[in-house]
Amino acid sequence: MTMNNQATTRNVLIFEYVTGGGFSIENVPKSLANEGKMMVDALLENFAALPFNVSVMKKDDALTLDDNFKMQLQDVDAVWVIAPEFDGILETFCRYVEIAGKKLLTSPSHAVAIVANKFDTFMRLEAAEIQTVPTEIFRKHAIYDKTRDWIIKPIDGAGAENTFLMTSPENWSHLPPLDKPFIIQPHIDGEKISLSCIVDRGNAVLLCVNLQIFDVLNNGFYLKTIHVNEREDKNGDYLKIASQVAKAFPDLWGYVGIDLIQTPQACFVLEINPRLTTSFVQIESKLGINVAEMVMSLCYD
Repeated sequence: MTMNNQATTRNVLIFEYVTGGGFSIENVPKSLANEGKMMVDALLENFAALPFNVSVMKKDDALTLDDNFKMQLQDVDAVWVIAPEFDGILETFCRYVEIAGKKLLTSPSHAVAIVANKFDTFMRLEAAEIQTVPTEIFRKHAIYDKTRDWIIKPIDGAGAENTFLMTSPENWSHLPPLDKPFIIQPHIDGEKISLSCIVDRGNAVLLCVNLQIFDVLNNGFYLKTIHVNEREDKNGDYLKIASQVAKAFPDLWGYVGIDLIQTPQACFVLEINPRLTTSFVQIESKLGINVAEMVMSLCYD
């Protein structure tokens, strides 16, 4: 690690969208309400062992979120953005950092734009011959085989928000109006696995393999818990997948989460998260790995 060769004072801003004022209190999605604070706290613990001056952006009711963010950019050298992908939120704030000429401690905005779009992600995975879940743009008046189970989700969704499991004609009759682009995928019954990785210039380091447990309620998915570092990568199969994804998306950088569906016969890449994921919160306590230290080391290589 070459941080000792850098200036002893380097100012880092942590910006987390939810706690920074991205939602009004009454509109904070339930699945994101506590997640943001947990990730900020875990990231601060990482940075406590490192030689940086770290601040966390706070909500300022006198300014719009965007203006507040741009103002605080002026006094820092680097920014770690934590935000959801939907509606271009993560991409937008990453771009603000780039325009300001500050060091972005996450994937660049153009890489975020690709993986935030689940259909574009599917197309690139398929072109790279990486096993993935068949994906189409959902069309309201198209005829789908209702004897099969389907998943309908926003094309740019984060987590399981607004994701619908269609297992019966009744589910289809109760599908709410969809006011933005959605995708449709066959429902593959398997374990929900996530990979926590550090990626850089097409290379991947696999930190841990996690098991995600979801509840299904009213034909929607709700993340119940995550078992971090639940699986060993005995045969190197998970590292192989992470490396394939890193090569297919060479502009991804820093911490990246990869969601998989694993059956006894195959392992399918489902989504790519170009940001901290919930699993990150437990990585230091479970594995003794300081993710912030690894990411900052990439900056100075």
